[in-house]
Amino acid sequence: MSSINVTAVSHNEQHPIDSFFHPNSMPSVWCPGCGIGTIVYTYVQAVKEMNVEPDKICVVSGIGCTGKIAEYLNFGSHEITDGNVIAYAANLAAKKQYMKVTLFTNNADFLVSSAKDFLEIGKTMANLLVIHNNNIIYCITENGAIPTTPFIRTSASNDFELPFNIPHLAKSSGAEYVARWTPLHAGWLKYSIIDALSKQALSVIEVVSPCVMFFTFTNKIGDAADQLRFYRDNSVMKQYEPTEHLDLRSKREVIIGKFVDKKEF
Repeated sequence: MSSINVTAVSHNEQHPIDSFFHPNSMPSVWCPGCGIGTIVYTYVQAVKEMNVEPDKICVVSGIGCTGKIAEYLNFGSHEITDGNVIAYAANLAAKKQYMKVTLFTNNADFLVSSAKDFLEIGKTMANLLVIHNNNIIYCITENGAIPTTPFIRTSASNDFELPFNIPHLAKSSGAEYVARWTPLHAGWLKYSIIDALSKQALSVIEVVSPCVMFFTFTNKIGDAADQLRFYRDNSVMKQYEPTEHLDLRSKREVIIGKFVDKKEF
């Protein structure tokens, strides 16, 4: 019987994307099943595929769970906790035009603290990619409700009120590239990130992503598999759908796809 040579794998062998993360940064603080981990991994895959030098990438994040992203990624990273994260990222992009600046936001950063700033940066033609993690929840503390998403109150019919259609807000604010995905569409998300990073313009990618701590509509602790199953069963791809039709309140389905790409026409 011929012998079989088995080569042992060194425990010190690195994963192909290890160099993109700070040493000893893993495991992360994100819950298993949380979409943020998928977003970060997909972003790193996109950067790696583009073969962009790490010193040409700059990452900005704010508060909450997405705020931790800047701590993990081994790029020029900035974690802004004073509520001015969008303005900070836009100013950084203006000063360092040779760099690809990416801002990771949640609903607190995007809609509560910095909505006015976002409306302003669209007018400045900022070369900035905004990746928005929309987990559709709000937090309760001993001091009451803190609006970390648009779901601050319920209507008379007990439906949640979402004051912003984020893709439509992005287009109306001057974004030249707008898309929406879920963590289950990571392949599409990766190529969308590559598209956006390849442009010299304001780009916004919304990722409708579950928070495994809470069910959106009951505020109870949820099961990650059940939440991901919802995205699997209710996501409908409609490329270049008019952004006016993308309000998450209007239908139970989550419309995903690329909606705006001005450089393509």
